[in-house]
Amino acid sequence: MFHVKYCVVLAALIALSGVAHAQTVVNQPVFVPSRQWVDIGNGPTDIQPVEGNGELYSSLGTGVGSTSGSSTTLTLTGTPPAGTAPCVGCIISGTGITSGTTVAAFNGTTTITLSAAMTVASMTPLSWGSACPAATAANVPGASPNTANALSSPLNLRSQGAASGTYPMYTQARICAYGLFQNGFTFVFFPIGAH
Repeated sequence: MFHVKYCVVLAALIALSGVAHAQTVVNQPVFVPSRQWVDIGNGPTDIQPVEGNGELYSSLGTGVGSTSGSSTTLTLTGTPPAGTAPCVGCIISGTGITSGTTVAAFNGTTTITLSAAMTVASMTPLSWGSACPAATAANVPGASPNTANALSSPLNLRSQGAASGTYPMYTQARICAYGLFQNGFTFVFFPIGAH
């Protein structure tokens, strides 16, 4: 019995000391079903179509606001219009706001909590990422792109097989992918310059 256990352990050690080691995966393909949405996250990013047809949109809102001295609490002068509210984790920008600052919280009306304390002067024009339209259940169409307030004009993408290039999106807004009819859209995305 001891001899059998020893052989099993030895075989396992030989297998583990072989040639295969874990690989680091840079990025997995993302699939967007037909007439559905996928939130890619904050830009900037570089998109490479893999298969199918799709559209990319940036989703953002704007407003005016300030802090009272150095603070994480930023007060807007008015409630953002429907569909253009800042989303938690989205980047916010404006004079006095450190590049890469994100929205830590939004109370739904006029108070944004910033990810770091800073001084933002009175009546500062601001822009921020807004949430992408929500994905729906399988076989249920998502919101039509022309019904969302915060979306930019579309960037239409079509896979060209091995000849597909990449499409850099330099915006810091939220980036939303929409799968067009037929078989949806598959793509990979990378930091700009990393591909």
